[in-house]
Amino acid sequence: MNPLASFELDYNSGLPVWIQVKNRIAYLIGSGEYKAGDQLPTVRSLAVDLDISYNTVNRAYMDLEREGYISTRKGRGTFVAERHAVGAALAADNPVELLADDLIRTCANAGMADDDILALVQARLAQKSLTRA
Repeated sequence: MNPLASFELDYNSGLPVWIQVKNRIAYLIGSGEYKAGDQLPTVRSLAVDLDISYNTVNRAYMDLEREGYISTRKGRGTFVAERHAVGAALAADNPVELLADDLIRTCANAGMADDDILALVQARLAQKSLTRA
């Protein structure tokens, strides 16, 4: 099954669509849903599946390639990069650390400062503590 089949864009999130696509694919790679060497959908097919512009998907793929998540082979397709080729964002094998990295990246892409991200997490933890009490 295609791990992107259930992915839905959130047009009310304030996060650009290309970043949502990029973050979802990075998460799927980091969580092991896509493994090194797996072929990703073509830019055109993913654009059709998500009902978005080819250029939007292309921008997400270009950024993922620049960050070392994926590699494109002319005439063959786009593939998940080998583990050793992936940048520091995927250096940790711990899925919790990968989720934390994804949260930080998403917040930063939304324009949040580091202090605001920390305050958000602390507030959520405090709220969770209150519900357990």
